Amino acid sequence: MKTPSRRRFLQLTAAAAGATLVQRSMLAWGDTVPAVAVTPSLSLFEYSQVELHEGPLRTQFDHNHNLFLHLDEDALLKPFRQREGMPAPGPDMGGWYDNGTDFNPADNFHSFIPGHSFGQYLSGLARAYAVTGSKPTQEKIHRLVRGFAETVKPEGKFYAGYHLPAYTYDKTSCGLIDAHQFAQDPDALNVHWNATQAVLPYLPEKALSRAAQRARPHQIVADTWDETYTLPENLFLAYRRSGKSAYRDLAVRFIEEDYFGPLAEGQNVLPGEHAYSHVNALSSAAQSYLVLGQEKYLRAATNGLRMVHEQSFATGGWGPDEAFVVPGQGLLGASLGTTHSSFETCCGAYGQFKITRYLLQITKDSRYGDSMERVLYNTIAGATPILEDGTTFYYADYSDVGKKVHYRDKWPCCSGTFPQLTADYGISCYFKNQDGIYVNLFVPSRVSWSQSNTRCTMTQTTGYPAANATQLDFALTHPESFTVNVRIPGWAGPKTSISLNGARIQQEVTPGQFLALQRTWKDGDRLEVEFELPLRLEAVDNENENRVALMHGPIALFGVGQIPSRITRKDLLAATRVSPSGSDWTVRTESGTLTLRPFASIMSENYRLYQTVVG
Repeated sequence: MKTPSRRRFLQLTAAAAGATLVQRSMLAWGDTVPAVAVTPSLSLFEYSQVELHEGPLRTQFDHNHNLFLHLDEDALLKPFRQREGMPAPGPDMGGWYDNGTDFNPADNFHSFIPGHSFGQYLSGLARAYAVTGSKPTQEKIHRLVRGFAETVKPEGKFYAGYHLPAYTYDKTSCGLIDAHQFAQDPDALNVHWNATQAVLPYLPEKALSRAAQRARPHQIVADTWDETYTLPENLFLAYRRSGKSAYRDLAVRFIEEDYFGPLAEGQNVLPGEHAYSHVNALSSAAQSYLVLGQEKYLRAATNGLRMVHEQSFATGGWGPDEAFVVPGQGLLGASLGTTHSSFETCCGAYGQFKITRYLLQITKDSRYGDSMERVLYNTIAGATPILEDGTTFYYADYSDVGKKVHYRDKWPCCSGTFPQLTADYGISCYFKNQDGIYVNLFVPSRVSWSQSNTRCTMTQTTGYPAANATQLDFALTHPESFTVNVRIPGWAGPKTSISLNGARIQQEVTPGQFLALQRTWKDGDRLEVEFELPLRLEAVDNENENRVALMHGPIALFGVGQIPSRITRKDLLAATRVSPSGSDWTVRTESGTLTLRPFASIMSENYRLYQTVVG
């Protein structure tokens, strides 16, 4: 069993699996029904079909659900009411969210984007309702939609003098679509249409890059940070969920061809661009492919993500100081000594999960699951919780002296993506097609579905990635033939094995692919997967090959405490675990002992991701 190197993986562009053009059934709303769309090879489970079990990911989801369920509704609606000249009771939220006049991009981000993440909070609640069926959550969503609807006026006064109209509308759009789709809000799509009409006078004639915005007249620099190029994803979703063709036309209007065109031809146009929003825009490319059926948009998405991977840190994070760097100049390595803002954690992880889900569905390429997994365990799983006052974890710090700190301002952008992402954990674990199920993430959970009218449940029990095994137990109403596809990570060692009901399966296990197990499954069947998690070193970039991170399977290990002055590659690769159940590792060097631990286990201590090795 040959294990491909990560560098080799980064050189590969996933080929799109064949897709079929089919008629889409749509929700009964709007004046038209979409004609055709590309059907991905894999589909998502419903949120309610996947239950996360006890563990760190479930804890994150529960915390975010509870926090946003109990936020003051008048506070959430206050900026919209104020900007429309309506009575606006309730407290101010604080931070970016407030409506005020003191924002100064040089030194004060209070009232930067009033009400900016309202739509994301609404979306996170809608998805949480879909997961849990919590009636109070659904009722809150419906109240928020009604309250927001009262502020949506035809003249769009809210957006007059607003710095980032497309940015906030895009989030509002997502929230209203999700409120309708997942929380059955009867008014949300009509409110969405009205909100769309309100923002249109404040949008440009097409998607504009930040450079194009800077070249046009503007009041302050913040006015050039708008993100019209991310609009197509949610506009296409509005079209697919409503049937209203005007949304499709708007989506096409805001496809940034100057970005997707070069990417489709393999030209790297990422350097210098804002990192998160341009990864987020790749999801617009994916939706453009699914709705319009034009293969160039799939090429743009796959090439774009490959180029992101080529300048990712060992954690899977990217974008020091929120920007992509010029490749081949050692700039990732240089950033370790110049910034503490290495990766925009919650937003970046959300964008990475979205595009890898799209591409995994389209291509069935398991390496997108590898990419998702790396970001999951090394970035977002280690984010500190959002506090009740909006204090939020924002940047992961990969500098030479890293530390976990909260962001300076309340309610920043990452407070919006975090609840959406944690609600999406379940639907990222498993995928399906008519032939069976795909196991993508190894997370304590249960998934339920019908296979040829047979009710099936698969329960996954695991301590992964701290433990090197996962167990899948099946409950079926009667025997049924289908395929279980298990992702074998690209880093997996040759001793990786799978057993069925205690007997080792003799099929070849190939890292970087799904292992397809086709049989007639019976109630009580059990699959056990045991991974070999080898230690390996990954350099920060090709120009700094002596700055390396120690990897254990999918996990990056961070040095904590005193860092020895002299470390060799051999020292790092001889690291040993302090205890079988603990997270700490020990490296013995001639100049002292180095302790390493995963990002999720780090609290307030200083840490270092990349060690300088000699020899």
